Amino acid sequence: MQNNKQMISKILVAVDGSEYAEKAFEYASYLAKKCGSGLLIVHVLEEFVSIGHSILKELEQRDLEMLQKYKSRAKESSVITSIDVIESRGNDVAEEILRIADKQKVDTIVIGSRGVNASKEFLMGSASYKVTHYAKCPVVIVR
Repeated sequence: MQNNKQMISKILVAVDGSEYAEKAFEYASYLAKKCGSGLLIVHVLEEFVSIGHSILKELEQRDLEMLQKYKSRAKESSVITSIDVIESRGNDVAEEILRIADKQKVDTIVIGSRGVNASKEFLMGSASYKVTHYAKCPVVIVR
């Protein structure tokens, strides 16, 4: 059996400020500490066609502050080997998470079972379902 450090070297955790994302972040941080892996914190800002410029800037600022808080919390744990943060934009959150996971060559994806937009998930399918279905690496869904 391989050493855990060789099996999991980079973990991607998707965050959106929801209760489930918070739990996913806690689990991913714990896993990264246990395995001595890097942690990649990802937030996808959905692109809205009919949103005003000032509202978009406000959302971007709020999301940037959220990511900084996650990064600061991760840095407090000196056991994690590296911490990176990516904020991305896209029309499909799941597709963007999968694109980043492939590009960054992550070993594991950790994602909450539900996000902040439950009504949209009902109509279009949840990001966690799509990520689980199409990911090329193991996916942990946290409830």
